[in-house]
Amino acid sequence: MATKISPPIHKRVISTSIAIILVFSVAFGLLLNQLYINSYIAIYSADLVSAVPNIFSELRRDRILDLDKDDPSDTLLAKDANSNYLAFICEKDQRMFWMSSEAKRDGMGDICAHIPYEMGEPDLITYRDKPYVVHFISDATYNDSKHFFLLREVSTQLNSLSALKRKTWLYVALLFIGATGLLYAASYWSFSPLRKLADELNEIAESRREKLDQDYPSELEDVTEALNRMITLRKEQTLRYRHAMDDLAHSLKSRLAATNALLDDSTLARDAMSKRIVEQVSQMDDMVQYQLKRALLGQQGLVRESTLLQPQVDSLTGMFIKIYNDKSVTVTTEFTGLPSLPLNKDDLTELLGNLLENAFRYCISQVRIRTVETSDSYLLIIEDDGPGVADAFRDSIFQRGVRADQLNPGTGIGLAVCDDIVQSYEGSITVSTSDLEGAAFSLSFPKHH
Repeated sequence: MATKISPPIHKRVISTSIAIILVFSVAFGLLLNQLYINSYIAIYSADLVSAVPNIFSELRRDRILDLDKDDPSDTLLAKDANSNYLAFICEKDQRMFWMSSEAKRDGMGDICAHIPYEMGEPDLITYRDKPYVVHFISDATYNDSKHFFLLREVSTQLNSLSALKRKTWLYVALLFIGATGLLYAASYWSFSPLRKLADELNEIAESRREKLDQDYPSELEDVTEALNRMITLRKEQTLRYRHAMDDLAHSLKSRLAATNALLDDSTLARDAMSKRIVEQVSQMDDMVQYQLKRALLGQQGLVRESTLLQPQVDSLTGMFIKIYNDKSVTVTTEFTGLPSLPLNKDDLTELLGNLLENAFRYCISQVRIRTVETSDSYLLIIEDDGPGVADAFRDSIFQRGVRADQLNPGTGIGLAVCDDIVQSYEGSITVSTSDLEGAAFSLSFPKHH
């Protein structure tokens, strides 16, 4: 099925506007022409009134019209006066009864056969290739068998009227062209913000621009603000996916190291090794699901719950003891007063995994994990007896890619992940010096959350 292609909105607006202008222009031209015609009719009527005395004079002279001697019309008689009007009285059988002297000189004896007898208003006829206006004087003869007509030759007037009509339509055409040009200019100017918007969106799609400008007309502000929010959310989602993949790779690294350590442990029986490897694979699967959920929903989209600390700590410390089997590490836990934390299980596993990995990597022989409850927060503290963290790195160490230790391999991701998770609970994470003389990482979670 062919796809229906709709015309651009500016073409639809221009087409509609041009149609409206065209209709208006034609109507305006017709109105002007009608005004010209009405003007000529008014002039014709005035001329007809001025010609009445001469017509009456001829009727009186030919004894067609009898006036009283004292009638004031006597003063209007003008023998053989010239007039632009031709007067006729025709019988109903189209025979001539009487005609004015001008009509006689023009030899218009057969005019009665060319006059429409049923007209109610002045009409235009053609006689001997000349145009005439015919006016029917209904009651002039007081005789139903005779009709009184007045004619006037109007060639000059029609030519003048035609010239006026041509000028009128010329001016209307110029008006239409000018209005159409102004419409195109206004349309181009009015739709320029939309073209700018399209160009900026293309630049954003090509990574040549971060967001849309703010200098748009007020009618487009809501649209541009919504698009900027959408672009920001899209960038945040893309960043979450990127971070989630980095975090997943970082998390899987420890599990893979533990799996390799299990495979290298000759003291384990085959069944025990298989069971431990299955556990590591299961944990890796959980990590994959957790990181994908974080990438899709963000940290705020994860379900909150209360999670026991001891099972998670035992699982992780057992794994790290296998990985760092070249050290004799003593792990101490103090969860008596606070055996669980109000965290998502996967969040807690991620936190403990990253912090314990650092503790095992840098410790000499001791790692201590404890919880403390205060009046307004829960504290999780992980300490070791290693070299600690220099003061210069205690703030920047939680940024992605920043590492305080440049001698040993690493990605600088683990502590940044911990900071993201803690902030999602409106908490905070700090590093200080432990009484074990190593690093002490303190995670604080507010109770109100």
